[in-house]
Amino acid sequence: MTNDLQPGSRLGDCELLLRVGRGGMATVWVAREHVAGRKDDRLVAVKAMLPELAEEAEFVRMFLDEVRLVRSIRHHNVVSVYDVGEHDGVMWMSMEWVEGESLHTMIAEAGKRRAIPPEMAVSILAEAAAGLHAAHELRDENGGPRGVVHRDISPHNILIGTNGAVKLVDFGVAKAVGRVSEATRAGQLKGKFGYMSPEQARGKAIDRRSDLFALGIVLFELTTSRRLFRGESDIETLKLVISSRVPPPTTLDPKYPPELERIVMRALQRDPQGRYQTALELEADLRAYLKAKRIVVTQSGIAGLLKRVVGQRIEQRRRAVRSALKSVAAGGVLPELISNEPVFTPTGNEKITITGVSVVTGTGLSGVSSSGISSAGGSLPGVAPPSSRSVAGSAPDPNRTVAIVAYMVGVAGILIAIAVLYLAGH
Repeated sequence: MTNDLQPGSRLGDCELLLRVGRGGMATVWVAREHVAGRKDDRLVAVKAMLPELAEEAEFVRMFLDEVRLVRSIRHHNVVSVYDVGEHDGVMWMSMEWVEGESLHTMIAEAGKRRAIPPEMAVSILAEAAAGLHAAHELRDENGGPRGVVHRDISPHNILIGTNGAVKLVDFGVAKAVGRVSEATRAGQLKGKFGYMSPEQARGKAIDRRSDLFALGIVLFELTTSRRLFRGESDIETLKLVISSRVPPPTTLDPKYPPELERIVMRALQRDPQGRYQTALELEADLRAYLKAKRIVVTQSGIAGLLKRVVGQRIEQRRRAVRSALKSVAAGGVLPELISNEPVFTPTGNEKITITGVSVVTGTGLSGVSSSGISSAGGSLPGVAPPSSRSVAGSAPDPNRTVAIVAYMVGVAGILIAIAVLYLAGH
């Protein structure tokens, strides 16, 4: 039935508005969740699983169980799950709507211009590690560990919001997919093999350390701008994962920071015992690295990076959501579910620095964005000089223009006065 879903269709309390994605497992919609008090309606994301998955009884049972479990995860770095259900053969779940983009899309778009600055990557993955640890630590009513493992950590499942928030999505779904038949599963896992741990690729039992290996892969790729495990076929990729031969980043780039290399290589140990044992440990080391380098990455800085890379894409989606709301609005009254403020985009009026990365100096924090990051040793690796990192479409600051004109008038006045005095003396 997912092929028949249309704007206006209802799944539970959710009225579908706009389809924003389709993958190997599901279609994703922006929807309006109707509640008793109309003023409390909200936008949510709805993931409707593909029909062939709903035909697998074991998948249906596992999907419902797992999603109900992850509803208990409460952390600002994890997308909140609101509801789950089945309607006319469609398995669906509703969750927090994150206006933004996936890290996967950001990597693809940024790569067309310039790689994501490595300091930004470290900060983003520290946030992801914090959310991962919260999920891993989920407890039951008796205080016992729930044993939550994501199983599908990849850039696709790390979301960046327009406010710069980093959030993990899709806990539990991969475990449910693991219960479907091999024929059905093939399409759901396509493209994901390169982000598996060696033990997961071998079909062995896994625990939280498998997720940490996957996060290490993302960290490697973001900071080196190279895929770690990618073969000519899925089988070849699996072989690369199982062998887990990881080139030290300094062999790819002599300027790669050795301190960061130690973190990457520990996360990517083939033996789980040699890896970080918790996501909290990984997060602590990533933050300690930034602190040692005297670099502060702000949330508004991450928002600015998102703006620079995919701002226009977000602008277009927001306009489409508003149009969809208008088309299904009862009585033609458009509900205030989405802000009327100028969208945070290159064409909007909101002024955000593109990165908000600051360097800590001996005099405190300097307000230097990553458009001009520098340290005592010179430019940081992977960061271009200021002249090449202007924001396309940014409007000039009128206050700055007025100040410049006033300054020029003042200088001209002084020069005229000097000339008059000179002529009067002669």
